[in-house]
Amino acid sequence: MTMIGKNINELATPELVIDLNIVDQNYKTVSEAYQSSHLKMRTHTKNIKSPFLARKQVEAGGSNGGVCTAKVSEAEVMIEGGFNNILIANQVVSNDKIERLCSLAKFADMKVGIDNLDNLKNLSRFAKKHQVTLGVLVEINTSMFRCGVRSSKHAVDLAKAATELPNINFRGVMSHQSIKQPNPSEKERWNIGEEYIDTFLESKRAIEESGIDVDIVSTGETFTFDIVLKYPEITEVQGGTYALMDVNYPYMPFDIAAKVMCSIIDINLKKNQITIDSGNKCIAAPNFAKPILENQNADLETMSLDHSIYNVPDASKYNLGDKLFLLTTHQDGLINRWDQFIGVRDGAVEGIWDIMGRGCYH
Repeated sequence: MTMIGKNINELATPELVIDLNIVDQNYKTVSEAYQSSHLKMRTHTKNIKSPFLARKQVEAGGSNGGVCTAKVSEAEVMIEGGFNNILIANQVVSNDKIERLCSLAKFADMKVGIDNLDNLKNLSRFAKKHQVTLGVLVEINTSMFRCGVRSSKHAVDLAKAATELPNINFRGVMSHQSIKQPNPSEKERWNIGEEYIDTFLESKRAIEESGIDVDIVSTGETFTFDIVLKYPEITEVQGGTYALMDVNYPYMPFDIAAKVMCSIIDINLKKNQITIDSGNKCIAAPNFAKPILENQNADLETMSLDHSIYNVPDASKYNLGDKLFLLTTHQDGLINRWDQFIGVRDGAVEGIWDIMGRGCYH
């Protein structure tokens, strides 16, 4: 029996739903910002894990027509979904994954991040073996200290090596930032973003001063999506969370579209507690973060695999079977827990789409 056209309240719970009106508005916000700009969005699909949703941003405008992925397996999904302009915004190091990367380069314009000379030489060796050309971008560390070069000199040395190795095409530089403050002021957000981007551009300029052209300048993320507009050197933005959002960005002009619809299955009047049929199996809450019940004055007491108990001011106001919406603190993890999106618009099911990129760990 099809779910298309059903009222959302008829769905079995728990269920991952995305509000398509909100998705459209989030994409429109990006489109309006970038449509006539010098830079474009390269949607990071480690968040949405769906060629369908990535295509919607391309159709909305403000996109360069390409996507980012974090893994080779995600790139395979995006190519299968029709994309041929892909940046793996990460390092691909093991031989088996480089083999797969080279295979993909026969079907798409494949680019990958680098921060190590030995890895670069290995990419060249396998690209030559497969008779393909791999694009490379030097990753610049600005704040996360997980990957990326730590100095402009290192960036220049890698760029020079990339121009000299066979079957390698040096394309440019990339970076990705994080913001640690839970709810920064507008001034704090801009100051942090500008500091990171200025650090990134120092390496880009050093490479150019060494006589090497820098074609792609790929940086940014959701929290700097508007800050990057002040920099004419930046060509593209790696935005991901903005599409479906989570509770970590209340200060940004995007709304939360991805939610887990759940049902109340127990009411404890004595303790003023409600129990819902959703737990760790279906929601992502890393680092001991507490998922939030949308539009409810409720505080999480405990969460198990299949249940969550929330303290509320007056449990008598609730009824068994009431539908509530659980909001995640980590969108990527949330999406990775589900097989499909239930797309709803104005309270009715409009579409059901497989989450093709879930479980792409390699």
